[in-house]
Amino acid sequence: MIPANEEMGEPVAENRDKMSRAAFLSEIDEILGMRPGTLKGDEKLEDLHNWDSTALIGVIVLAEAASERHISPDQVVTCSTVADLLRLAGVDRRPS
Repeated sequence: MIPANEEMGEPVAENRDKMSRAAFLSEIDEILGMRPGTLKGDEKLEDLHNWDSTALIGVIVLAEAASERHISPDQVVTCSTVADLLRLAGVDRRPS
């Protein structure tokens, strides 16, 4: 459990394997109810049929796991593309 007094951006876990770009995209596919391999990164979030508040929460959990830091809903809301989500989670520079 994460202490309530931790600041945004603070580490949330230790000893996690780093998530690849391909794995992150596959997880977003699953969150959105899409077939694995559908998302490539250049898609606009507003154009994704299942992009809603439930998906946003799922992406927050995924991004926190990938980046090992807190991600706020406001940070996700500022994203306009899947590539923005990759950058937020820190997986945009990792090989697939």
